[in-house]
Amino acid sequence: MWEIEAAKAADLPEIDELIAAVKGDRADLGAVQFVVAKSEDARILGCGRLRPYPDFCEIASMAVAEDVRANGIGRAIVSRLLEQYSGTIYLICEDEVVEFFRRFEFELTPEAEMPSGLRPKWDIFRPAASSMNLMRRG
Repeated sequence: MWEIEAAKAADLPEIDELIAAVKGDRADLGAVQFVVAKSEDARILGCGRLRPYPDFCEIASMAVAEDVRANGIGRAIVSRLLEQYSGTIYLICEDEVVEFFRRFEFELTPEAEMPSGLRPKWDIFRPAASSMNLMRRG
């Protein structure tokens, strides 16, 4: 069993490992932006981040440990993040998770409509990704 909770500073090394394993966004990690799924023995099974920008937030740094995927952890993390902010939320993702995020009312958005705050991240990750999508909710 596992529970979703706010991350603590002591969780950051495990969060960083999870994100690194999926080649995710490890820039400016701060516990206050994260929620984590923790097992009964305090192992971090998954994490997600709500990064604030002046006019929107971004869901970023999503990762679930490979051995516990497809158990609802990712859905629970996204649901908790969405409870924390009711305005416009963007995310950048690869093709294989587009349908996952559509379940939460995210829609594909043309790159031309990308907020300028996300452009530096897009430019860093785009060369290494086989596919990248911008999605928006709200």
